[in-house]
Amino acid sequence: MIKISIIVACYNSNKTIKKTIKSLENQRYSNYEAIIVDGGSTDNTVELIKSFKISNIKIISKPDKGIGDAWNKGLKLCKGNIIGILNSDDYYEKNIFSKIEKSFSGWNVPVVGFGDTILFNPENHSKIYFEGKERGKIGLLNGFGFLHPSVFFNKKALETVGLFNTDYRIALDTDWLLRAKFLKVYFKKIPSLTYMQIGGVSFKYKYTAMGEYMDALVKNGYSKYHILFFLFLRFLGKIKQIFF
Repeated sequence: MIKISIIVACYNSNKTIKKTIKSLENQRYSNYEAIIVDGGSTDNTVELIKSFKISNIKIISKPDKGIGDAWNKGLKLCKGNIIGILNSDDYYEKNIFSKIEKSFSGWNVPVVGFGDTILFNPENHSKIYFEGKERGKIGLLNGFGFLHPSVFFNKKALETVGLFNTDYRIALDTDWLLRAKFLKVYFKKIPSLTYMQIGGVSFKYKYTAMGEYMDALVKNGYSKYHILFFLFLRFLGKIKQIFF
């Protein structure tokens, strides 16, 4: 049984993190660890996590320099050969860890696995199913075809790509995935199903995220013509929003 490490960064998340921890508790897979990196919450987030009394949860609580710094702290501490990163307002489907373990079993090369995501709105209880798909170099100009909470990767992928770039505030996950793509890390579809709350950091600061994604594209070898096409696709997306 392969050890799985889950990293969760949080800060004043007492309204949402209960579902996150509950989804870990509901996994029947015993060989996992959860590393909760709290940025020094001033509410009762840490106390709420501790109330679950789950032995394989580790909590670090002290100020950090943002999401990337928190994720990197977790990556440096994790002992699993399969790693997932979950937001503090998202949660996993029941009993997916055993399926994920089977998907990675026997792979001795760097692998990034991606799955499906259900976007949910807690205010009106609406849900949108986002089917994870892989995109080629041109397709990536319109974003990755999957969402980061559905992603798991093995230790070899981490050793190949390295830690997250803390120069980015929002697009650090897409920068990491772009680096993985162009370092020839193998991407594959896995049976991962994650619930992601609408309204997180990437939704609130979408224009900052767009600028950072554009910067990450340039740093990973895209030309100025690619960037013009990237901006054109964003323009089309805005037009579609207005009219449809």
